[in-house]
Amino acid sequence: MVQSLLYWNRNVDLDISSWIPYGVDYSPVSANRLHSDRLARIASFAMDMDSELLFLRSFQSGNGGTLFRDHLYDPDRSGEAELGFTLVFTYSKAIEDLLAGLEAKYGNIRAGLTLCGVWDRSVLLDECKVVALVSEDPFFDEDRFLEGLEGDFSAVVGSRHGSAGFFAERFGYRRGSIPYETDDVVQMAIAQVLFDITLEETRRIVGPPPEVAFPALLEGLPPPEEEDGAP
Repeated sequence: MVQSLLYWNRNVDLDISSWIPYGVDYSPVSANRLHSDRLARIASFAMDMDSELLFLRSFQSGNGGTLFRDHLYDPDRSGEAELGFTLVFTYSKAIEDLLAGLEAKYGNIRAGLTLCGVWDRSVLLDECKVVALVSEDPFFDEDRFLEGLEGDFSAVVGSRHGSAGFFAERFGYRRGSIPYETDDVVQMAIAQVLFDITLEETRRIVGPPPEVAFPALLEGLPPPEEEDGAP
C-alpha cells in the first residue's frame, strides 16, 4: 500500500500580479525556464501527472514556477526573504503517491497536503488543494534534490512525457482547481480521534499525528535593528 502524505497545519498563500492570466495560461512550462531548464522539465513532467508546478521559493536560487513572473518586475511584492526551500504543486493522486516517501529518500525535506489561496492584492482569485514541499535548512542541496526529482518524475511518466505540456504551451492551459473538500472527512475525523489518544502505546501503533507543523522558515533570525531616533 502506498503511504499517504500528511497534512500541513496551515494554509499557504501566493500573491500574483493582476496582469498574469491566472485562469488561462499560455506558457505554463516555458515560464519556468526563467529559473532553469531543469525546472521547466519538472513542470512538463508534472503536467503529464495531472498536476502543475505553481511556485518555488529558494534561499539559494530565488523564485520560480508558473506564478512567480511578477517578482521579476516588482520584487517587493514577494515580502520578506525566507530561508530554506519551498516547492508547491497542484494536487493529483500521482503526485501524492510519488512524493509520499520523499523524506526517507532525500532527507531534510517534507511534503504535505494543504489549501493554497491565490491572491491579487486583496482579491482571492482561487483556492486549490496542493502538495507543498518544504525544507528549513538554508544549506539544503536543492540542485541534487531537483535532479533526483526530475528522474523520479521521468520514471513514473515514461512514454507519456511531453503530450500534456506540448498542448498546454500551444493552445493554453485552463486551470481547474481541485478543492480541499475532496478528502474523506469521515476518515480524517476518525484518524484525528485516534491520534488524539494520549496513550504512548497507541501512538506507537497508529504512527505520527495526521498534521505536521509547517516550518517557521524565518524562525531564529535576529530582529531588524532600529535606526537612531526611530520610535
